[in-house]
Amino acid sequence: MTSLQPRSALAALQWQRTVTFLHDVLDNSEAAAQPLITGNAARLLAATVLTTFPNTAILDPTAPDRQDATSTTLRRAIAFIEQRLGDEFLPEARRVLATARHALEVGRLAAQGHAGEVRFGYAEDLGSRLIQLAVPRLGRRAPSARVQPQPMTTPEQLAALTDRRLDLGFGWTPELTGDLTALLVSREPLVVALAAEHPLAAAPAVDPVHLSHQPLLVVPREVNPYLHDRVISQLTARGVSVTVHQYVSNLDRMLPLVLAGSAIGVTVPSAAAANPTEGVVYRPFTEPSPHVDVSLIWRRDTTNPSVPLLVDVVRELRDTGAFLPPEPAG
Repeated sequence: MTSLQPRSALAALQWQRTVTFLHDVLDNSEAAAQPLITGNAARLLAATVLTTFPNTAILDPTAPDRQDATSTTLRRAIAFIEQRLGDEFLPEARRVLATARHALEVGRLAAQGHAGEVRFGYAEDLGSRLIQLAVPRLGRRAPSARVQPQPMTTPEQLAALTDRRLDLGFGWTPELTGDLTALLVSREPLVVALAAEHPLAAAPAVDPVHLSHQPLLVVPREVNPYLHDRVISQLTARGVSVTVHQYVSNLDRMLPLVLAGSAIGVTVPSAAAANPTEGVVYRPFTEPSPHVDVSLIWRRDTTNPSVPLLVDVVRELRDTGAFLPPEPAG
């Protein structure tokens, strides 16, 4: 390379479009594990670099160049570009190169049958349905894969993923660092947990303003700061003057307080449906309902071949509606 300035504005635009396209392709774990796709991705990237930036390379193809749709080609392209541009190479391109190289490694391990243990963290009141539906499908695709569930708060999962002590997390509305990525599995509306004789239980839905100055049970901030802040901010935005009676991290701790009539709980339909309790009813909020997101989280650079397999299984299940919020009993 003789310069890092694109030859023209049109060349710069084409460069950006190519990088965006390759990023989308290589983010698809199934596609990125195919040598034919990664080989062509490498050649496209190399060709775009050479036509975008001034250089002294010979561009006429040779016979081997027409027959090199292999992982070796990608490695050659990566080595060539990194050698020519070094540490000054544009960050977007370096990220695409790293993703492609990582995809090759994951694909190689999967092809060799090294689909081993998946350390899987899940937040309380989450995990059961995902494990129930996804693990059998994963086993059919990768019989050697083993999922090891570990109950953890969402912040604990994020820390463990960052430190590589966890392969996959399943948590509430996470804040992600640059090393992590996520698949949105479901968006759950918040629901109100009430004692059956509570006056608000008579209505089919609860207007949030009726919770003003009522004793509420919400998730503690130390368990998940982002989730806590999101719940409180959405209620406040709907006109609620929030009064927290007690912080509770799961329904096991919430329900006795609701049954006693001493407080009102705020939870999600999946947790409510998994914990039907006589004497407790659940009511939705009037629209637009406050909501929270539930996501599968993993490292972008994971080399565990079972991770993209499990992510793909969960994505397929999500797209069929398997994780749509259920109707809570009561």
